[in-house]
Amino acid sequence: MSGTNTSGAGSDGLSPEERLEVLETEGVVAVHEDDTVTLTMEFESTRGIYHDSYADVDEAEYHRAVADVFGFSPEDAAERIEAFDVTREQFIALLALNSHVDGEYPLTERTEMAMMITDLVPPSPVPDAVVELDDDSYEGFLSEHDRVAVIVWKRFCDPCRKMKEELDETLSALPDDVAVAGVDGEATPEFCRSFGVEAAPSVLLFADGELLTLLRGYKSPSKVEAACEDVYADD
Repeated sequence: MSGTNTSGAGSDGLSPEERLEVLETEGVVAVHEDDTVTLTMEFESTRGIYHDSYADVDEAEYHRAVADVFGFSPEDAAERIEAFDVTREQFIALLALNSHVDGEYPLTERTEMAMMITDLVPPSPVPDAVVELDDDSYEGFLSEHDRVAVIVWKRFCDPCRKMKEELDETLSALPDDVAVAGVDGEATPEFCRSFGVEAAPSVLLFADGELLTLLRGYKSPSKVEAACEDVYADD
């Protein structure tokens, strides 16, 4: 992200092992007995806040934010981002990390740690009971099925948890000919932008690839059933 060496410790930098130790000490990751490493719930919650703030901002605002953090002019941001192949997820991880670690760690080290964080993929919030789509697969799924219901999920989302508790009832409330899928709202920015998704959970009902209705927020199985009866009545 910053052009620093990631292959090992530099002349006065930390080694990958030392960075991992810092991340564990600061409560960013948990190292388990089987040596697997996962993000902590506290850090994931913080990362989710920054994700909601920066994942979908326009390019100009994103460039200003990057320039402010790294200390160069917004006019140079696009070139710097391209040169160092900075992803929004890496930048979001850095912002979340900055709120967890002490100022004694220089920016170059924090950027290296942020890159490590983005390699730790948290479990998907999409329930196993439905097909999970991403930004590369949702168009194909919509074209393959006449009628589709897509549910948007996020982590650390109380309304999502409530919908998951009632998922069997919700699935039973959908017409038999409706194909059901789910997306991770934090990992599918293209899908969310394309259909105006601004909250999780959300239920999107499609016919022939066209969005017919978008139900924002928690909806009971009976509400989902009523929406399906309404939008598919004359389809």
